[in-house]
Amino acid sequence: MRHAKSSWDNPSIRDFDRPLNKRGERDAPRMGIYLKELGVIPQQIFSSPASRAKSTALHIADQLDLRKKIISWNEDLYFTGAMAYADAIRKSDNTSTIVMTVGHNPMTDEVLSLLADQPVRKHFATATIACLETDIENWTDLQYGTCRVKWMVSPKDIS
Repeated sequence: MRHAKSSWDNPSIRDFDRPLNKRGERDAPRMGIYLKELGVIPQQIFSSPASRAKSTALHIADQLDLRKKIISWNEDLYFTGAMAYADAIRKSDNTSTIVMTVGHNPMTDEVLSLLADQPVRKHFATATIACLETDIENWTDLQYGTCRVKWMVSPKDIS
C-alpha cells in the first residue's frame, strides 16, 4: 500500500513529518474497510515510520481491529529503495499468510514492478493497495517476477 494523501500546507515541516491531509484522513480508513469487506486481513504490517505512512498503517489496523503490535516500523521503507520492501516481506513470519507494506512512491511502484510476473500499467496513486499472490513455501524464498497481481484498487475505484 502507498500511504494516503499527505499535506503540503506547511512548507517548513520536514518531509518525514508531513501528516495526512483531509483526503488522506478520509481515504486511509476507507481502504481498511475495503480490506475488511474482502476478508483480506494481514497478520503482519511493515510500515515506514514517516508520519503519513504511520498514520495510514494505524488507520488500516484500526479498521481491521488489529493489534498495533503486528506493525513493524521500518525506516528502510522511507530512507532506501524498493529492495527494502521486498526485504521486509522476506522477514515475515512463515505463519503469516497475508503481509502488507505501507510506504512511499516511487518505491511502492518499483517493488510492485519487480515482484510482478507481468507488467503493471496502473498508476500507484496515494492510498492504493495492490494485492499480490505467490506460491512460495517460505517468505525468505520471495523472488522478483514470481508474484501475480490479483487486484489493484485506489480510493477512487471504490467511491
